[in-house]
Order: sequence, then structure tokens, then C-alpha cells
Amino acid sequence: MKTGKIFLLSCLFCCSAPFVCAQSNEGNHFWFGFMQHHDVGENSMVVMITSKYNTSGVVRIPLHAWEVSFNVNANSVTILPLPSYVENLNSEAIDDNGVEVLSNAPVSVYIHQYYKSRSEATLVLPISSLGQEYYMMSYTGNQQGAVYPSEFLLLGMEDSTNISITLSDQTESGKPAGTTYQIQLQTGESYLVQAKQGAGDLTGTYVKGDKKFNALSGSVWTGVPATCSFRDNLLEQMYPVPTWGKQFVSAPFAHMPYDIFRVLAAEDSTNVTVQGSGAPVQYSLNKGAYVEYQRSEPTKITANHPITVAQYLIGSACSGYPVGDPSMILLNSISQIRDTVTLYNSSFEAIVENYINLIAKTDDVSAIYFDGQLLSNLNAIVQPVGADSNFSVVTIAVQVGPHTIISQGCGVIASAYGYGYLESYAYGGGASFSRIDDNNLIPEGGCLTDSLFFQTDLKMPRFSFKWDLGDGTSTGAASFYHKYAAIGTYKVQLFLTDHCLNTTDTFSRDVQITLRQAAEVPADPEVCVGASISLNADDITGAIYRWDGPNQFVSFEQNPDLPAATVAMAGQYTVVGTVKGCESYPAYAQVVVHPLPEPALGQDTFVCPDENLPLTVLNPGTFEQYQWQDQSRSATYTVVEPGFYAVLVKDEYDCWGSDTIQVSTVCPTKYYIPNVFSPNDDGINDYFDVLGSDIRSLNLRVFDRWGNLLFEGTQATARWDGSYRGKPLTPDVYTWVAQIGAYNSDGSTYEVEVHGTITLVK
Repeated sequence: MKTGKIFLLSCLFCCSAPFVCAQSNEGNHFWFGFMQHHDVGENSMVVMITSKYNTSGVVRIPLHAWEVSFNVNANSVTILPLPSYVENLNSEAIDDNGVEVLSNAPVSVYIHQYYKSRSEATLVLPISSLGQEYYMMSYTGNQQGAVYPSEFLLLGMEDSTNISITLSDQTESGKPAGTTYQIQLQTGESYLVQAKQGAGDLTGTYVKGDKKFNALSGSVWTGVPATCSFRDNLLEQMYPVPTWGKQFVSAPFAHMPYDIFRVLAAEDSTNVTVQGSGAPVQYSLNKGAYVEYQRSEPTKITANHPITVAQYLIGSACSGYPVGDPSMILLNSISQIRDTVTLYNSSFEAIVENYINLIAKTDDVSAIYFDGQLLSNLNAIVQPVGADSNFSVVTIAVQVGPHTIISQGCGVIASAYGYGYLESYAYGGGASFSRIDDNNLIPEGGCLTDSLFFQTDLKMPRFSFKWDLGDGTSTGAASFYHKYAAIGTYKVQLFLTDHCLNTTDTFSRDVQITLRQAAEVPADPEVCVGASISLNADDITGAIYRWDGPNQFVSFEQNPDLPAATVAMAGQYTVVGTVKGCESYPAYAQVVVHPLPEPALGQDTFVCPDENLPLTVLNPGTFEQYQWQDQSRSATYTVVEPGFYAVLVKDEYDCWGSDTIQVSTVCPTKYYIPNVFSPNDDGINDYFDVLGSDIRSLNLRVFDRWGNLLFEGTQATARWDGSYRGKPLTPDVYTWVAQIGAYNSDGSTYEVEVHGTITLVK
């Protein structure tokens, strides 16, 4: 169990040495969500934003029209609470609870969900580091009266994202393990899946989409290990399968007798070796399968295929240590080490001990600076990993606040964590989630006479390069331009050596050199407002197309359609076709968008059939063609009776416009007010009222000679029967005042007040 709030924030500084920085936990655009917490509706949910820049941005829940702006100072944190409805509660139902973060400069984003004794948090990956393929890593659920299941959450980031889900366990709705089914998410939609049983576990569930999406996983409330009586919710960002690694180093949580690990495979016949100080332990896994084990020492975990590794902090009821509670982190592979990492250790609520674990090459430990001091000057615990001691782990007890680690060697992997009497937190410090393959290192081709750019974004001296360019030339440069002398296909190879990891990988690609062709556009589109603009490019065999146009229009279709044209869409559109890296000469389409014609029937009007007035003639203006509501096609229309009239007109560009008019019946108001009446029930002149026609409104009041109000009517049909409070009055002369709402002959309105006397006789 945990009490209160635990905040850990980490921002990762420049990625100067290891891998391509485009994939990391820093970014400008994020999507995330929250799964069900033990304390439904009572738990708090916050987003925590930090940056190495002074920047600003917005956090929003688009499908709830909720939005709040934020500012964050460099190396500080901004914490924003989120509304309670953002908690996803409905298993296997599409909800609208996706949360979006947009920032002007790169930031790191963390989320935290907590209530009293239950708390968990995780870093969030930006959309640039997300993918289309995930395996879920969770933990066994719990049942204490109610079911507190294993769960995972999917977040849509693009409209019409189709996702296939293959389950590893039975779901709350009863879908059995092994079931594969599909869902479709729109931007901002969320989809929660929970296990059916308390002892269920959705670890190993496979999820794949046709577009990028985000995935988080964990448990509503569980013990670690499952039999431990101290329980908590788990919440962790999942890593896309392409960012998984083959080599990991584990660093033990401080003072724990052991940690629990899970290793999950993405491919069949994955052989995993766990090497500590003793004999190595080996496991064989097929895709979607995992192994769980306990370790109390640093280990090196290797595999022949990519794997993901989770490390779990056990509860203090099972550890024997007086503080600490369950938490979960995913480990970063050693290929994702970084030269600079900044983390934030927090004391919020009841955290009393804070730590940072570092993983580094043993030879580099002496070249690591912690908050400006060499590690050798600190009271740090250094432990070698395995028998060869190539890597070491470092455990540092730290104070609350930000801490910066800088490696002058190959780099570090860092995690921060803290213990409270009934709570804890643990965060991976983020990483460079890089994926290196021949498709992003070697261009697919280019045009004859053009220079091709070969770029790795990898730095020496950690990496060394040997390029065979397939035309008899070679180089050892990291990045360079090269021009091929003849049309043809060249087999290019790169032999890439990572001197930090002592590995050499070979990348290969057939590079095709072709002649530049010319793109052709058969016609310039000319359309009316509201129509579809069809852009067409003649076919170039094997080409990939790109259109650019007004209002930042971009399309990668050969023949894109732009629905609902507006005048602002007019202008020049450019298309280029690319064949194996060779861009064609551009072609241009000049799009003309004609505004719709605007017939003018005028404002709604009135006629009075009782008067000898001229008939109304409707004249919409001069156009090529007309069509009235009765299908007549004359240039004007004569109105012979009130009603609704409409016209369609066509101009010289074959564009159609329309207008309507309502012709209503209204005559000038006429009224007459008598001066005597006889309320004797003889059916003749029994009431005093205002007589007339086309009276729009009426307020009629009658007074006695002393000014006392005897009657008031507010309807056009108001009339007085000569009584007061239900009793007939005696014959006398009475005063009246009438306020009349009336019509003029042109249908306009006016108000008039008249008054006089009325004589009551019997």
C-alpha cells in the first residue's frame, strides 16, 4: 500500500553520442491515458511536464473540449491536475478519454495516479517514439472480495486507426485467451481491456495497428509477488517492439532481498541468458511468451532476438525492509545508453529514502560526473555485473531534487526511485529508442548526376564505419555525399562497429541509379465552390508521389481529391514523382475555384390579398439559367399568393447558386373601439372589446372613476364582461386604456396607445 502522491520527473539532455535522437522520451507531441485505479472516482490524476528549455504548451482532452495551457521553466517541473472522468473504467468499450500534450520546445512527460495508500506513475513516450506493434507487460491481478484485474489501455492518435488484438488471457467480457479481434480508434479515443479473473494476467497480449498508437499496461491493484499482502496499482508505458533490445543489465533496487523480473519475447525460438556472478541461467521462449524469475544481484540479460524486460519492486511486507511497496519499470537495453541524463527525485507525501541506479561500462565509471562531482568522490556503491565485469551498476542514495549525470565515456542508463512507509515510486530515466537498419542508413537510390547523401547520425569514436559503395569505392566516413557515374543497381554495404558494446553489424541495400523523368499533369482543374478538386498526375512506373499546394496542402497520392472546394484552395499545386530516390522534374496544376453565383430575391416580404396592390414580381438578377421551386425557368417570377419561393441560377462557369424568400399574408391593422355595451346576457353587445383585423398584440385595461383597475387583458381577443371579482357592476361610465401592436401596409410593425370611456348599460 502507498499513501499520497509520489512525483518523479526526468528530462533527458542532448543525445550527442549514442543513437539517433529522433526517438527518445523527449518530444513536442504526446498522447496518454489512465487505466482504472483501485479507488474509482476518488483517485487523483496529474500530468508532470519538465524540460531543459523555458517553454509553454497546452494539455487537452479533445473529445471533452477540455484544455489548459502551461508554462515550464528550464530544469523545473509543472504539475497539472486532470478531471476525474479521464479515468477509463469500461473494459472493451471505446471511450473518449485520450489526453494530448503539445509543447513549443521539447519536453519530457510523466503521469501519476494516486489516492491515499495506492499510487503509481510512469514516463510517457512522444508520438515520434511510438509504433504500430506492442506486446503487453502487466502482472497477475488480485481478488479480495472484488476482482482487481490485470489491464492495458490503447490510445488512438490518428483517425481510422485499425488495431488487431490477440489476447493472452480471458477478458472481462468473456473473450477467451487466444482470441484475435479488431477495433478502430479515432483521434483521442481510448480502449481499456481488463482480465476476467483476479488471478488473470494479460502479459503477452499482442496488439498491432495500421497506424501509430500508444499503449500502457499494468494492474488495478496487486501484490508483488502476487502472494504479498502489500498491494498497489501498476501503470507503465509500453515500448514498441521495434525499440526492444538484445542486451540488458539489471541494477537491484536498494536494500531489497530480491527483485522480480519478467522477460517477454517477440519472436519464436528466442533464447535468453541471465548471467550473474554464478552459472548462467537460460530460457527458451516463443513469441508472446514470458518467463518470471527473482534475482538479488546485478545481471546481464542477453537474447538472440529482441526482448523486453520488466523489473518489479516488491512490497515491504515481503522484503523485510521497513519502507517500500510494489512498482514496475521497463528496462532500457544497453544499446540505448545516453551521455547526459537528468532525473528528479521527489519527497512528496511520505517518501523518506531516494535513490538513483546507474548502469555503465566498468571502464567508464571513473569518467561519470554526478551533479558536477566524480562518482569516486561520492558514497556510491559500485557492483560489477557477471563474471566478465564488462558492466557495473552504481547505487547512490540521493537528496530530493534534480540530479544530472554526465558520462565522458560510452554513456549511462539511469533510473530513479524512492521508498515511503507505505508507498514507493520507480521510473526509468528514458532512453534513445533508436532503430537502426539499412533502410534509414542507406538511401534506396537517386538520379544520375545527383550526389546521394549517406548519413548515420552516429558519432565517432564510439562507432567506426566501413562502407562498400558497390562501384569499387569505399570510405570510413560517418556521413558523406557520393555520385555514381552510370545508371544501374549498386549493392551498398555498411560494416558498423560499436566499440562500447563490442559488436559489429552489417547493413546492406541495393541502390538504384536512374534517369530523371518528368512528371506530367494532364489538365488544370476548374471547379465551383463546394465541388471536389481532382488532381491528376500521369503515371510514372514505380513512382511515389508528393503534391504540395496552397494552405500547406500535402498529399502522397498520385491522384488526390480535395472535397468541398473553397476559394482559398485556388492556386498552383506542384507534383513530384520519386522512383527509387530519384525525384522527377516537377509538374504544376493551376486550380481555379469559381465562387457560386448569388441571386438576390430580397428580404422576406408581405402582401395583403384584401387590398388592390400590384402583384409582387421576384427578380434574382441576370444569369445563364434559372429554375424556380415549381420547375419553371423564366428570369422572373410573379407571386400571385403568399408562400415560400426558391430559385436556382447557373452562371457562365456552370456554377449554381440559390436564394429563397418567404412571402407572408399581412394587411394593415384596422381597429374600432365602441363606447357603450350592455352585459345583460341577451347575446347582443354583452362585452367590451377592441374590434378589428390583423391586430398583432393587445393590452386592454379598464378603470373606475377613482382609478381602480377593474380588468386587464393581454390577448388580442381580450374582452370585459362588466364584472369585478366575479360580481356585475352597476351602470356607469368607465375609463379604458388600450396598447395595440399593429402592422403597416408594408408589413412593418408599430405600437399605438389609445384611451377613452365606455358606458355600461343594462
